[in-house]
Amino acid sequence: MDKYPLVKFFDIAAALQDDKINFQGAELNDVDALPFVSRTARNNGVTGYCEPRDGKVNDGGVITLALDGSTGSTFYQHHRFLSGQNIWLLKPKPEMVGVMTPTIALYLVATIRKAVVAYTYNLSLTKTRLQKVQIALPVTEEGVLDHAFIKDAMSRVRHLDLLDGLPDERYQILT
Repeated sequence: MDKYPLVKFFDIAAALQDDKINFQGAELNDVDALPFVSRTARNNGVTGYCEPRDGKVNDGGVITLALDGSTGSTFYQHHRFLSGQNIWLLKPKPEMVGVMTPTIALYLVATIRKAVVAYTYNLSLTKTRLQKVQIALPVTEEGVLDHAFIKDAMSRVRHLDLLDGLPDERYQILT
């Protein structure tokens, strides 16, 4: 498996962000609440739930990466979310990644975490450094992400079927 620049497969952008104190807190079971993603290395980066605010809601289907704090903490955000400061978004390039299912995303998260493990609080990630990161990926002869290889490799992960059953919305009311 060869290594490729992260930027070949992802666009890197800063999250729409603000300090958590500037958001109205909410309960997990509030249908309007969104997860607040911060620089923690736990719980998919989520440190609570808040009410959405115009201009501060990030789209799901992206990988988040902490620049400092728990530097290099990398997670897949399937649903819309709010973000604290110093969180980068890795937006998959459709022509290179194709459809990023939760299974594909989990594989990519593991690969990216491994690639940024050398960065720490003292040597934090910057956009410039992130643009130089090389990730080991399986690619097809056409040079795009090899979904068949990833699905085969991930087939040995227990309970993986639960990932691809994730609903499109964070909270669904059953009728």
